[in-house]
Amino acid sequence: MLTLATLRTLPRRLSRLSGRVLALGGLALLAACATPAEPGRMTLTPAQDAKPFAPQLATAMCVRDVTGGSTTNPLWVSQVGNDEFKEALQSTLRNYGVLADANPCRYPIDVNLLGLSQPIMGFDAEVTSHVNYKVMNPANEPLLLETISASYTANFSEHPIGVVRLKRANEGSIRENITKFLQRLRETPPKA
Repeated sequence: MLTLATLRTLPRRLSRLSGRVLALGGLALLAACATPAEPGRMTLTPAQDAKPFAPQLATAMCVRDVTGGSTTNPLWVSQVGNDEFKEALQSTLRNYGVLADANPCRYPIDVNLLGLSQPIMGFDAEVTSHVNYKVMNPANEPLLLETISASYTANFSEHPIGVVRLKRANEGSIRENITKFLQRLRETPPKA
């Protein structure tokens, strides 16, 4: 039963309740903000049985240019930026012993991220990355010109929050793309 005292305190109670609802809503929005891909999650480390690269490539490669990536808008969806892709590829090449650190770069790599095919929503987030790689030899002739597409699916069990699941799918797709690039590089040894 409503009394006069209850009616007098109702606006104050509603104000406190609406403040709590707004605070919880704000926290939910912050938790659902898109974040850019993490280079460490896109970096590969060699397996024990990994096929070696041609000896000419040992400490002789560098990532010269990465284009086509997108900056992540926190209010939209996770993307892969040029800097994140470049860092992941450089770290991978370093892990495999083909990145030129002290030596001059004899085999520069130019990368163009043509795009990410991303889902709009869903429990499973499958992302396909399309990347063009161009590796030049010391004579500035193409050693490898390849456009590679690779997919990765992050399912609900990988992460319950959709924006994080999409980010994981982006990272997994780029990781798979780099894996395919390394395979093609092994199959295309430089001429002696």
